[in-house]
Amino acid sequence: MIISALNNPNFKVGLPKVIADICAHLNTLDLEALENGRHDLSEQVYMNVMEFDTVEADSKQAELHHKYLDIQLLIRGEENVEVSATYPNLSLYDEYRDADDYQLTPQIEDKSTVTLLPKMFAVFFPYEPHKPGCTVNGKSSFVKKLVVKVPVELI
Repeated sequence: MIISALNNPNFKVGLPKVIADICAHLNTLDLEALENGRHDLSEQVYMNVMEFDTVEADSKQAELHHKYLDIQLLIRGEENVEVSATYPNLSLYDEYRDADDYQLTPQIEDKSTVTLLPKMFAVFFPYEPHKPGCTVNGKSSFVKKLVVKVPVELI
């Protein structure tokens, strides 16, 4: 997992080139003007733009991916994301959905919580559990965010 912010002038330092290039491109966009839905960035890389209300973490399931990494960028609002750097016990997850590349579980082992504010992004690599869209300090927030899906073989 990597956490940074597009408004940090050094956000690209240490990032793999493909992630740095994608984030540099995102930094040129009028993020607020992006329409909800899928946007292809290349033949293999795409992003989903969405708006929703955050909810209590206990009412959500955590996800992980096998073939793609996520770059999750918050555009508006604030959200907590529960995460873990511990390799997951996959027996605690439901069946893998190959077509959509995800598995779900109600609880993350050895979790930490990261709060994202506008222009902050988090990169979740394959097999890194994450539960986005959670309330901050028990207060729901209407958020706009995007998630870039990058095939792991590009890293």
